[in-house]
Amino acid sequence: MAFIYCPNCKKNLSLIVNRRIDCKHCGFVFYFSPALTNGAIIENKKGEILLVKRKFPPKKGFWDVAGGFVDYNENFEQSLIREVKEELGVEMTDLKYFASGEDRYLFKGVNYHTICVFFTGKIDGEKFVPADDISDYKFFPKDKIPYSRLAFKNLIKAIKDYQAQ
Repeated sequence: MAFIYCPNCKKNLSLIVNRRIDCKHCGFVFYFSPALTNGAIIENKKGEILLVKRKFPPKKGFWDVAGGFVDYNENFEQSLIREVKEELGVEMTDLKYFASGEDRYLFKGVNYHTICVFFTGKIDGEKFVPADDISDYKFFPKDKIPYSRLAFKNLIKAIKDYQAQ
């Protein structure tokens, strides 16, 4: 449970229904919404897919795509451009929606429900400077994607769907 006490009247909460909290004392209602995330499926000229290695938990050391959480006052495209710049030091252009998926993100004892929107796009060059929350990057041939070392199940599905197109 994310709350023990009502944020409004401070009394004990006793009713949590589906994705909302109802306080029986004051009538306060709080809706839980998924955390919004983004991911970039990027290919090089050889048709290999770019994966980045996660530097921090959750899933430290696992492969992922460049991307991250959508901040307040950002849309998906703005947040993905920001994340790719922070993680790889390059600009991403020509974004095209590819797919979305739901997942879980266990962070400091809270198991967040996430919705990830995946985009394809272009970047300049193939040499990057890993920064922010990635420790490494690598382009993988499509038949050598390390599925057992991918960080999230929605990522596995997105890459398989991308390869199937």
